[in-house]
Amino acid sequence: MTIIAMTVNAQLVFNENFSGYTVNANLSGQNSWSNGGTTGTDVRVLNTTPLVYSGYQSGSEYVQTTTGSGTAPRKTFISAATLPTNTTGVIYMSFVVNVTSASTGNPGSGFQSVSLLTASGSTPARFYIDRNAGNTAVRFGVAVGSEAPAWTGGASTYSYNFNTTYLIVMQYNVANGNNNDDVYLWVNPSLSGVPNTASPDASHLSSNGEVSNGSTFTGLIFNQATSGGGYNTANAGFDAFRVSYGATPSIAWTNLAAASGSLPVTLTSFNADNDGVSTKLIWNVTQETNFASYVIEKSTDGRSFTAIGTVKATNQNTYSFTDGSNSDNNSYYRLKMVDIDGGFKYSYIVSIKSRLNANISLSPNPVKNNVMIQHPKVITEGHIQIFSSNGQLFKDVKLAPNAVITNIDMSGFTSGLYHIIFKSGSDMFNKTVIKQ
Repeated sequence: MTIIAMTVNAQLVFNENFSGYTVNANLSGQNSWSNGGTTGTDVRVLNTTPLVYSGYQSGSEYVQTTTGSGTAPRKTFISAATLPTNTTGVIYMSFVVNVTSASTGNPGSGFQSVSLLTASGSTPARFYIDRNAGNTAVRFGVAVGSEAPAWTGGASTYSYNFNTTYLIVMQYNVANGNNNDDVYLWVNPSLSGVPNTASPDASHLSSNGEVSNGSTFTGLIFNQATSGGGYNTANAGFDAFRVSYGATPSIAWTNLAAASGSLPVTLTSFNADNDGVSTKLIWNVTQETNFASYVIEKSTDGRSFTAIGTVKATNQNTYSFTDGSNSDNNSYYRLKMVDIDGGFKYSYIVSIKSRLNANISLSPNPVKNNVMIQHPKVITEGHIQIFSSNGQLFKDVKLAPNAVITNIDMSGFTSGLYHIIFKSGSDMFNKTVIKQ
C-alpha cells in the first residue's frame, strides 16, 4: 500500500463572507469563530445594509467591530500549516470595509481592526483605521508586527469617506529566515492583475527583522480594544475576507482573484490526490445557477496551462475528474469555470509532486537478525511499524528527525512474513520482509 503526499504550492486558505450566519448575534461561536478568551463587546453579525463593492463578491451578512474594549474573535485557515512564517512567499488578504465612526489617537500606539494571526498568537500583518481631527474623513494603515503603521496619504492626509464601502487588498511578503517582512496596501485596486508594489496606497517595510511568529500563520483575528495612547478600534463593517498564499505574487494573486468574481457559482474547495497511477481532482461548489461547465487545465510550470478535459455542470455540490497521465515532476491544475453566457473565471491553482520513485528498501531480505531500512527523510514525526501477516502489531519505532536509514533488530521474531510500514506526515510506504 502506498499513500502519495500532496504538496500544495498555492492556496486560497480563507474565504469568509458570513452568509447564513445568525443575524444580530455575536460572531464568536459561529462557524468556528472563537473569542480567544477575551471579554467585552463581541463583533456582531448584521445584514441591514450588506456591503457591496462592484466586481467583488460579498455575502448577504457582514460583521461590525465596535469602539472600546471588546473580544478578539479569530478563525483558523483552511490549511494553516501551508503558510510558513520564515520561508519566502507571498500572502494576499482582501476584504471590504465600511467605517461608521472612528476615534483619533497616536498612530501606532493602539490596536488594529483586523490582522493575520500566527501560531504563537502574534499578529504580523495589521490593518488600521483612523479619522481626522474634524471627524469628517478616514485613512487606512498597515504595519508589520507592532511597528508604527504607514498610512494612506502619508502622515496627515485623510482621503476616504465614512459610510462608504471600500475594497482593501494587502500583500504581505514573507522573507526567508531572520529578514525583514514587508506589507503593502491598496484601496479599490483593479482585480485584473497583480498590484504594483511600486505604487501602493500605503506600505510598511519592516526594519526589525523577522517578527516572532512561531512556525506558521494560522488564521485571522479581529482586535477590539482601547490602548493607553487613546487609539481605539473603529466602528466598521467588514465582509468578504479572502486570504491566499503562493511562492510568488503571480501564483498567490491567481488564487485571490479567482474568488472575487461574480459568476453564478461559488467554489468552496479544490483538491488533488495522486495514487501513483493517476491524479484525481475533486472540487465542491455552491449556488450553481445557469452554469455551463468546468474546464480542467494542467501545467508543468504553473504558468502555461492546457485544457485536458471538461466536466458539464449538472447542479451538483461535488465534481471530480481523473488525469491518467503521471510524471516525476510537479503538475499544476486549475479550473476554468464557464457560465452559459460564455463568461468565465479561473479557480486557484493546486500543485502535486509525483512520488512514483519514493519508497523504502530493506536489506537483507530475508533477514535473520538486523534489517536495515532506507526510507525518505523524516520531516515530521516518523514511525516504523512491523506487523505480522495477520495484522498484529509487533513493533513501533519512533524515528529521529531527518533520519534516512533505520536499523531494527528482528532476531526475536518467529519465522514468517512481516509487513514493515514507514510513516512520516502524510507519507506511508509498505514493504514485506521474510524473517528466517
